[in-house]
Amino acid sequence: MDKNFSNRIFFSILTVLGIIISYSILFSWSMLYFEDQHVTFSQSLQVVVESLTTSGYGGYAPWQSDFMNYFIVIMNVTGVALVFFAFPVLIVPILKRAIEKSPPQKISKSDHVIICGYSNHADVLIQELDSRGKDYVIIEQDDQLVSQLHLSGMNVIVGNPESDAILLNACIGSASTLVLQSTVEKSISTILTARNASETINIIAVLDQEEEEVYYKLAGADVTILPRQLIGESLAKQVPAISIIDSVEIDNNIELIEIDIEEGSELCNRSVKSAKLLDNHHVNIIGAWQKDEFNSPVSPDLILDSKIRLLVAGEKAEIDELSKKAESTTRQFRRSKVLILGYGQSGDAAARFLKSRSVDVQVIDIQEKEGVDIVGDITKTETLKKADIEDVMSLIVTIQDDTKAIYATLMARHLNPKAHIIVRANNKGNIRKIFDAGADYVQAVTTVSGRMLAASVFEDEDSLAVEKQINLKQLPAGQLVGTTLAESDVRQETGCTILMAIRNDKKIITVDPQTFKFKENDQVILAGTDESIYLFEEKYLSNS
Repeated sequence: MDKNFSNRIFFSILTVLGIIISYSILFSWSMLYFEDQHVTFSQSLQVVVESLTTSGYGGYAPWQSDFMNYFIVIMNVTGVALVFFAFPVLIVPILKRAIEKSPPQKISKSDHVIICGYSNHADVLIQELDSRGKDYVIIEQDDQLVSQLHLSGMNVIVGNPESDAILLNACIGSASTLVLQSTVEKSISTILTARNASETINIIAVLDQEEEEVYYKLAGADVTILPRQLIGESLAKQVPAISIIDSVEIDNNIELIEIDIEEGSELCNRSVKSAKLLDNHHVNIIGAWQKDEFNSPVSPDLILDSKIRLLVAGEKAEIDELSKKAESTTRQFRRSKVLILGYGQSGDAAARFLKSRSVDVQVIDIQEKEGVDIVGDITKTETLKKADIEDVMSLIVTIQDDTKAIYATLMARHLNPKAHIIVRANNKGNIRKIFDAGADYVQAVTTVSGRMLAASVFEDEDSLAVEKQINLKQLPAGQLVGTTLAESDVRQETGCTILMAIRNDKKIITVDPQTFKFKENDQVILAGTDESIYLFEEKYLSNS
């Protein structure tokens, strides 16, 4: 029972006792003064209780004075009022608590993840853990939030993670990872408690400031994550000028890259099937981003409009040819200036990343400080015009206020209809509005940090950059043995794309769907979302 409810019961009982005693004293005095009868306190108490509970009386009735009749009526009304007061304040909550299943005080798990405190970052991590079948438990101090999480089906216990007893209740001795995000003082206290309880547990901490990192490491944290820096670098990686170059190498002859479909290009407004991407270019289309949604596999009937970004794998020569067709015939492919609006941790990380790729950067911020080129309000037209926004090819909006980000995006789109606008969202609920304002790409801070947490938890997986939401993984062929890709239809069944096969330690890039049959001990390299890879493991490896 929480403290607030206990206080409510205490003060309710105190109020009722006060009414009964006051009425008893008043009744005894009134009987003597108005009715000329001497009544003891115990007799008065009996009459008052009978009146308040409407259980009947009559020993002193009828009364001769109007005052006594009115007083008895007031006691009756008070009794009824107390009943109506008790139902919503006491009885209903007690019944509700009796019906609801209380969250457990301790759990019995092993090889699980302990999450200290529920947050938006934790919510994304939990989705990742669920998609990969990884067990977890949340430790949360807020009783009401614990009840809500428990009723929604999450694994949660109530308590302070700084406590040895609470961590033991969460089975820290058999847990694989502990994730925490709180104030630096509380987090470090929790790390020290956890490290004393388990020397081998992997401790991952989410930080607010980079300068705090040294203290987390001294306390015993294995991995530290800075969400604002992550989102800054992640947004910078979406600049089209570098998205084709910054590819993930799978093999000496094959690449995995993103390609933006540009307005006016040879591929624009054609379907995947009519463009003959698979036949003419011999590439694997792993998935496609349409605004904030990533879809995998891609339907052959998907129309390649200018808002779509493809994730493809193939030989370098084929990729180069395909990227030329995706490029607008009227646009020169060049590294032009990238404009960054906002120069906090995220803006600084984005600028550093772009400069490391020899991209020209111009920064606007409301405060004058080192690294800022133009000081001004990004929601003012004159500020954006100072930066020659009409000429920029790419624009990154990375500020803490989503409302201002939406307005700045709308202004930027009006001033430069052709700019590639990339925006940071602090609240996932605002993503749609930012897209509606004209953004080409939007990413939430919690999405990036949550996925980075998942990547740190699953140390055994080779993941593509966090922002791409795609994993590469090498797995046994399993139940694919004896079949071809056409027969198994892996992409349709799981959403995964098999990029290549490995046989006798040799990589086979050209896997013909019709003729290539998998053999015992073959391995495959998959590309897909967390959930699709998990589906592949469930379908093809669970019984192998």
